Amino acid sequence: MSKLSEKLKEEFHALLPPAIFFFVALHLVAFVRVLMLKGTGIAVGTSASVTLAALIIAKAVLIADLLPFINRYPHKPLVYNVAWKTTIYFLVAACVHYLERLVDYWRESGG
Repeated sequence: MSKLSEKLKEEFHALLPPAIFFFVALHLVAFVRVLMLKGTGIAVGTSASVTLAALIIAKAVLIADLLPFINRYPHKPLVYNVAWKTTIYFLVAACVHYLERLVDYWRESGG
């Protein structure tokens, strides 16, 4: 049981920085969206849904870090590595977002 708790603790500590970043960033986006849509009657996401989205995106970033080709340019200038990782993170986040929408539509269809 000690190995399991140790692994969970390690995962939690790895998840914390990106989760905090996306939590703050997505709440800022949600706040701006609320201000823009005030008085229109369009429903906006709740804080709980924004928090859940931040956790999902943070986990997607951690999964992308485990890909074997993530550090493709270790000996080139930093801009190459940053651009490469940004592209990979964007693609992983887009796939996760697509799968989320797919699950929502699947639930609505009933089968």
